[in-house]
Amino acid sequence: MPKLVDHDRYRKELLAQCFDLFAQSVYSALTMRQIAEALDVSTGTLYHYFPTKEALFQQLVEEVTQQTIFAASAQMRQHDTFEERLMALFRFLAEHEDDLRKQLLVTLNYYQHRDLYGKMAGRVLQAGEDRYTQAIQSAIGLADPQLCFLLQSQIQGFLMLRMLHCVKAPFIEQARPFVHMFAEYMRNATKDNQTS
Repeated sequence: MPKLVDHDRYRKELLAQCFDLFAQSVYSALTMRQIAEALDVSTGTLYHYFPTKEALFQQLVEEVTQQTIFAASAQMRQHDTFEERLMALFRFLAEHEDDLRKQLLVTLNYYQHRDLYGKMAGRVLQAGEDRYTQAIQSAIGLADPQLCFLLQSQIQGFLMLRMLHCVKAPFIEQARPFVHMFAEYMRNATKDNQTS
């Protein structure tokens, strides 16, 4: 009897392996043959699931974005107050710092070599950023787009600086002062809006 293959699960497994590869390598330097070799599959298998390198990259970004949003949102929604949800987000970031750092590296690689990625890559990355923004706004309860931008800037700054300076201090301990400061600002802003 022929072996049954769950194609969607196998495609996701290939994408998970590609995630590390794209985070470690320059996109333009990778060929489909090199990707297949790194994944220990034939080029025919790789082309069966991904007709082009651009399609592989697009599906990778979409899959990673979806998984991250699903997991982070689930953690945040378990809490009642804004500060608890914000702290839950930062705990999620701490638990998944390595993967988030890889996402950041893939994004930075795109912006450094955007002319080599094809037109669709920029749209895919922007759509992913938009989905992250919507998820944060929804799960935390942060309607103001400027404050959401500030929060996302802080998150990316934490990730970037910790990576650049090889920081070993616990992520959550470094983030705690910002979480309290941001939550206090939101409490004061809410009070100001109620008295106006």
